Amino acid sequence: MLLYLGIIALLFTVCTVLIFILTRSRQNTFLLLFLAAIFLHGLAILADTGIPIVLLYGPFIFLALEEYRKRKILPLKLFKHSIPFVFFSLWYFILHTFIVSGLAEEKILVSYYALYFFSMPVSLIAYGVYCLRRRLEKQNAFEVLIDQLSIIEIIEGVLILVMFADFLSLLPELGFNLRWIVLTMLVASAGLILRFLIYSYRKARIKGSEKWQEPVIPPLQERIKAYKGSMPELRLLEAYERQLREYFERSKAFLNPGLTAGMVAAELGMPKHHFSVLLNVYIGRSFYNLVAYYRILYAMELIAGSESSLSIEALANECGFNSKTSFNRYFREFTGFNPSEFKGYLDGPDMEVAI
Repeated sequence: MLLYLGIIALLFTVCTVLIFILTRSRQNTFLLLFLAAIFLHGLAILADTGIPIVLLYGPFIFLALEEYRKRKILPLKLFKHSIPFVFFSLWYFILHTFIVSGLAEEKILVSYYALYFFSMPVSLIAYGVYCLRRRLEKQNAFEVLIDQLSIIEIIEGVLILVMFADFLSLLPELGFNLRWIVLTMLVASAGLILRFLIYSYRKARIKGSEKWQEPVIPPLQERIKAYKGSMPELRLLEAYERQLREYFERSKAFLNPGLTAGMVAAELGMPKHHFSVLLNVYIGRSFYNLVAYYRILYAMELIAGSESSLSIEALANECGFNSKTSFNRYFREFTGFNPSEFKGYLDGPDMEVAI
């Protein structure tokens, strides 16, 4: 038995390291540990041993949720939530050692199993209820998974409590085997976790391959050197740039589909020549590229907010684009995603887009 457990422990460690490297997510690491615990529990049942694996289910879900909430998980917290498992493991190991060495009979395990069967539902129901205590709002894939696992935990806890009552002969004989129902629910939990981890891994790969990189713009001195016309003073251009950005942020003029460079220059009181140098030389963008930049920023805010239910075409019109095609092209240019992908990736807890 000890050899089997040693091999499994080694496999768990390797898999945990791999999943952390692949997803860069500690919350997924705790989910993998939960999955590993289910697998080890199955082996323990086949080996007819009473290792208290079930007492790890609640802590792993709880720690995954704590990591998702960006709360520090200190060694003391890990130790505190592992106390029941450590206590029962040591108790079982000592009793099993006595039995193997011939110092005691197997009936000494009765008190262990009685207290263990009582502790299982308490742990499952308590952790399940705690993890479900969140505001009812729009949930991403990870939060949905935690809710599903928590509900399964609570149901398992209730069923094990019924089994415990049956063990104490407090209930009439049941016409079905609750143990197989609990095992089926464990398999369902494993399936939910595997599906989420595969989804998370694929999303991480897509994000890595499509991560946005800012287009390379030559240094300012090179742009100035390449320009053949007369240059306003740099201090004046710096003031112009600040004025332009404040104007766009304040007025949202970029949402006007018919906006032109001449209109903005006139609004800001800049000579057209100075405005052209400001854009093409000092900022390093064309007028329409800069306007598209602000429109995409605004579109990202709408998608992340209450207006995220807008269709892509309606979103394009709302942001000042004349066509869905140009909206999609600029959105991918500035973010690395198309609008539909961006909507989906916002569901990820570790979503990151630089712009």
